[in-house]
Amino acid sequence: IRIRLQVVDFQSQIIQAIQDGNQARADLRVLLGLSPSVDVLLTTQLDYHLVDPDIVALRRLALDTRPDIRMKRLTQSQRMADLRLAKAYRIPDITAGAGYGVQGPHGPDNQQQVALSLGIPLPLFNRNQGGIAQAEVSTQVADADLQKAIVQVENDVEIAYRNLLESRRLVETYRGGVLEDARLTLTIVEKAYERGGATILDLLDAARTSRTIQQNYIETLFNYQRNLFLLENAVGREISS
Repeated sequence: IRIRLQVVDFQSQIIQAIQDGNQARADLRVLLGLSPSVDVLLTTQLDYHLVDPDIVALRRLALDTRPDIRMKRLTQSQRMADLRLAKAYRIPDITAGAGYGVQGPHGPDNQQQVALSLGIPLPLFNRNQGGIAQAEVSTQVADADLQKAIVQVENDVEIAYRNLLESRRLVETYRGGVLEDARLTLTIVEKAYERGGATILDLLDAARTSRTIQQNYIETLFNYQRNLFLLENAVGREISS
């Protein structure tokens, strides 16, 4: 009865894994804009590659390359330029002119006129206070948005980096001997079963334990790769080491 139950359990896990794989491939086709008739095949094995980036360099790189930070900085520069322009409008446009005129025929007794003109816009008390105040508020808003974005990016990089370290440590724990111990245990029980020193249930339990350890390792390795991708997404650039 226990053997039959374990067989059903194994088959259920296989079917669930097949369904998960089909759903993952369907999601990938949607992202790539492919039709269901296109086969999506795994060409590389999920493997472990040590990545040990510098958190200080990652923060600096994120602040230099993230598109949202660059957009906020451009907005801040634009608001500062608007403020300088608004302050320039405080000085009124003064116009000056000069003219020379002669009445009648030319001669020493003819009346001559010299005209000077000076124009100052009124009212004189208008120093563009409203425009300056509005530009100052816009600049303050842009500064606050930039600082908020910087804090958000720094926290995104920090949490992604910490998650990568934790997942890497767990992967290295499995690779440090747990996987080999699970395989060795199964081998020992198999040999003992062949010699009559273990029951079929002992063999099934060892096989189940070995399979569970391998599945957990694969999931841990997947989480490590996913956290690496999330860190690259937080930084805004691919991380090679």
